[in-house]
Amino acid sequence: MKKLLLIPGFILVLALGAVLLLPKLVPMETIIAKAKEQVKAETGRDLNFSGMKFVFWPNIGVELKDVTFSNPAWAKEKNMLALDKMDVALAVRPLLQKRVEVKRFELAAPIIHLEIGAGGKQSWDFSKEKPAEAGQGGGPSVAAQTGGFDLKFGKFQISKGTLTFADWQKGSMTSISDVDVTATFPDLKSPLQLEGSLTYQGKRVDLSLDLVKPMALVQGDTSPGQVSVKTSDISVKAAGVLAMQGEMFNGDVESDVASLAKLLAWVGGGKEQKLPFEKVSFASAVRATKTDLVLKSADLTLDDVHAKGNLNIGFAGKPDIFARLSVGKLNLDRFTGAQAGSEEAGKAGDKKEEGWDATPIDFSGLKVVNADLELKTEGFAVNGVDVGPSLLTVLLQDGNLHFKSSEATLFDGKFSSDLNLNAAPSTPTMAFNFKMDGVQAKPVLSKFADFKKLSGTTEANIAVTSSGNSQKALVSGLNGNGAVVFKNGSLEGIDLVNIAKLVQKHMADMNVGEGKTDFVELGGTFVITNGVANNSDLKMKGPLVQASGSGSIDLPKKYIQYRVIPVLTASSAVEGASGISVPVDIKGPFSAIKIKPDFASVVQGIAENPEGAKKVLKNVKEQVKALRKDPAKALQNLLGGSGLLGAPDPAPQPEASPTPAPTPDSAAPVAEPAPQPAAQPEPQPSPQPAP
Repeated sequence: MKKLLLIPGFILVLALGAVLLLPKLVPMETIIAKAKEQVKAETGRDLNFSGMKFVFWPNIGVELKDVTFSNPAWAKEKNMLALDKMDVALAVRPLLQKRVEVKRFELAAPIIHLEIGAGGKQSWDFSKEKPAEAGQGGGPSVAAQTGGFDLKFGKFQISKGTLTFADWQKGSMTSISDVDVTATFPDLKSPLQLEGSLTYQGKRVDLSLDLVKPMALVQGDTSPGQVSVKTSDISVKAAGVLAMQGEMFNGDVESDVASLAKLLAWVGGGKEQKLPFEKVSFASAVRATKTDLVLKSADLTLDDVHAKGNLNIGFAGKPDIFARLSVGKLNLDRFTGAQAGSEEAGKAGDKKEEGWDATPIDFSGLKVVNADLELKTEGFAVNGVDVGPSLLTVLLQDGNLHFKSSEATLFDGKFSSDLNLNAAPSTPTMAFNFKMDGVQAKPVLSKFADFKKLSGTTEANIAVTSSGNSQKALVSGLNGNGAVVFKNGSLEGIDLVNIAKLVQKHMADMNVGEGKTDFVELGGTFVITNGVANNSDLKMKGPLVQASGSGSIDLPKKYIQYRVIPVLTASSAVEGASGISVPVDIKGPFSAIKIKPDFASVVQGIAENPEGAKKVLKNVKEQVKALRKDPAKALQNLLGGSGLLGAPDPAPQPEASPTPAPTPDSAAPVAEPAPQPAAQPEPQPSPQPAP
């Protein structure tokens, strides 16, 4: 940067030299030739201009037109500098006192081309381009002829300037246009104040600069100062110590970003990407170099999320973020686009409820930056579910996201998770592990599986993998295994009392009813292959029933096929209970699950094991007799009295008033007379002998 500032310096020295040499009555041609010769000797480059015009009143001035300053031979652009006009005016009286006071210094439409060659050479580096005998035999330099003069400056102005920067090693090109700058710089020891604006990537940028020691900064030292940059998307204010190399800034910064997506697209020159956050603001102590930005004790706000801590952003290649922050409550749905797509997904589900949403999920935001984050949160939300305070770690590298949450509270229990989502390949892959302990099952299943028929506290340990770029593909590609146990809950919608009634009527199936099955413990292990979960060791313990089961749940098709065999028992603590079993097939789509009792197995089992029925029902002799006489009706009584799903059918209650005896036309069946012992016999006269 220091060498770059030599360009206008050469032109200024040329103008000053021409004016100062006038009293010596040196011919104009000689002045021009000497100026060009001196520039060539100092830089190895050619300086040319079409004409020089002098003004002597009220100020002494010189005007140069069509000025060019050449680039090195290897550069693609012929000239490093080209400008329409340069106008310099000096105050007359100070010249008589050996003081140069620049009243006006204006550059009209300057164009500067800076290049880095394929071999790493810099077009603004003059050190290797000076002739070996530079400064020898060429006569005294212009700088020497102006020695002893005290320099003071007035208005410095650049209008309609252009700067291009090409890095042929990286194949990149950057352009800044419409540069309008006005500077105040009283003398070489005074502060510099600069105000201006420019256009970059089609966006207008307003800037201001105050430097306490500008000449020290140019010479490679540091200077206190402050900078302000403002566009429609970002406002930045910085105050501290500045330098042109090494640690370029160390101080305090305040910034507000109206649109992070637009800012990154503007700075990077790419397309606007959908990002998790839109508005950003922060205040922090900052240290900046050419390759990184370090924030200490930062106070950062990302939309509705407030964070504090330390942040390091690297710019050597793709933005690389390292952060250790404490964060307010965080909504993780914004990272996966779940909120944005939830409404459309819901509409798709209304149209075809048996399918999953096949709309491609946009994971491109994961490829924009790399990140290594530790976030101490006050809690977070995912899919509308609130999770308590925890430590979140995020490692994002080239589209591969590893997210981990420490143990946190969730629905009266504890939950931890570990997610790896790799969006780098054309087909993203996913691995997800989670553990639950004491978590209420119903709200979790309602939110994440849209299943509202199971309640109880949950213990779970599940590990699954998948691949795909849509909800449908990810569900269809699920593979893994797990173990789940539910305690002290109920399974709603499976009412075996209603099943018994339908068995009595010899019906084969039914829709899920409104009853429920209470249990002490329900659980088992499963294996998932291509989205189909298979289980063969389901065990349930209830107040008066045990059950075993096996089957599969086809998640892609949202279809269940299961066989459950409950066994009546006197206690949930009994292991391997024997007795009357009631095999039940549960199958159908999630939206219309049906239950089909295996009637033939029930009758056969009872006929083959009546003693088992006696053990289970113990002293219920009348029900055993009824079982042998009418198995269907007895099955209703057994199931209804088991306490499995809903209360048993209430026993008939005597009417308040006498009921007339049934007539032959009555709809009620006529029962055969049978002796009925009275529970409380009325007083009777002494027995009389039969006639």
